[in-house]
Amino acid sequence: MARQDFNLKERIINDYCERLGHYLSTLPELLRGAVKAVIDYIQSGYRSFSYRLEGDVRRYMNSQPDKEKAAGTVFNASLPFLKSDEHERVKGQLSYVVQDMKEKRQQNQSRGFHI
Repeated sequence: MARQDFNLKERIINDYCERLGHYLSTLPELLRGAVKAVIDYIQSGYRSFSYRLEGDVRRYMNSQPDKEKAAGTVFNASLPFLKSDEHERVKGQLSYVVQDMKEKRQQNQSRGFHI
C-alpha cells in the first residue's frame, strides 16, 4: 500500500513538472528568461538578484514601455513556481529593478540622452 501511495505521488509530481515545463515553453522568449531568472533567484537563496539574473529581468523590462506593468507580468508569470512566503522577496527585487531603471532614465534624460 505504501509503495502505491509513493508511485501515485511520484506520478502527480512528474505530471505537474511536465505541465509547468509546457507552461514555460509557451511564454515569449524574453519573458521566459525573466521567469527563469526569478526561479533561479529563489533557488539560490541570495538576498538580491545576481548580475546575470538581473540582466535577464532587465532585458524583458526593456522590451516593454511600462516597466511597472512589465514587473507585474514577470511576477504573475512566476507565481506557479513560487511558494507563498517567496512572493514578497520577488516583489521587492522586481520593485528595486523598476526603481533603478526609472532613476537611470531620469539621469539620462537630464543629461540629454534617451534610452
